[in-house]
Amino acid sequence: MERTPIHARMKAYVDEKGISQKLMAENMHTTESRVSMLLNGKRKMTVDDYVCACKAIAVSPTKFLEETA
Repeated sequence: MERTPIHARMKAYVDEKGISQKLMAENMHTTESRVSMLLNGKRKMTVDDYVCACKAIAVSPTKFLEETA
């Protein structure tokens, strides 16, 4: 079985919790466009991007590392 990419797990969480990309962008000190590209897998998410995004949505960086069944 293929693993769900981290960006897809993060996007699903953000959508489920109703967190806006605008708020994420503000918390990450970046643009909504960049957040959208990161969450949709159109831009490679670096470790720094990942940690910053986790902080922006107030979750532990370990949150999306393990896929839950």
